[in-house]
Amino acid sequence: MKKTVAVIVICSLLFSVNNCSGSRKINVDNPPIGESVQIALVDGTVVNGVILQKEGQELRYVDVTSHKPERIEVQKVRGILKSDQIYDLEGNLITEEQVTGQKGMTKTVAYGVGGLVLGAAVGFGVGVILLANDIGRPIYPMSILGLGGAIYFGLRGADSDWEDAIDDIRSERYKVTQQKLKEELEREQQKLEEQKKELEELKKKKSEG
Repeated sequence: MKKTVAVIVICSLLFSVNNCSGSRKINVDNPPIGESVQIALVDGTVVNGVILQKEGQELRYVDVTSHKPERIEVQKVRGILKSDQIYDLEGNLITEEQVTGQKGMTKTVAYGVGGLVLGAAVGFGVGVILLANDIGRPIYPMSILGLGGAIYFGLRGADSDWEDAIDDIRSERYKVTQQKLKEELEREQQKLEEQKKELEELKKKKSEG
């Protein structure tokens, strides 16, 4: 019985560790849209930005230096890594504190509860087998696998909530930028209208004189 419980615990821990770990390397041929990255070029240059999309043999991204969309030929890219920093769609830094302040718990809770139910259900099945072989009671595997499922899926939910918070910050900043551009455009339009009126008045005075 102790060996069985130990195996179940180890499997649960492995699921949790697997969820937290992962390679920083990104597939150049299929980069994730919206990922903050470091792009290493074959000439030794390293650029930072946010992936927009891959178009044919070109990679489009927002550069953190120019704060504008740029293009790089895929053949010039030596490799792409996930950045330790987070950027918005204008290449401006988003701090972890800002993401934490924006982050909710909706998916963390939902995924965690779902994992708990799923893990407990699997544990019950394992427990029935153990009980049939007079090895132990279902409550032990149900509790352990339920906890493991809650942790594993809860962490996945937390990751999803984190990404949602980043998207929300980017969206809010984008709306602010668009509003500023709209206001600037309206001011320029107003200036043009005023200049047009002044020109018409000058023409009128000239024709009367």
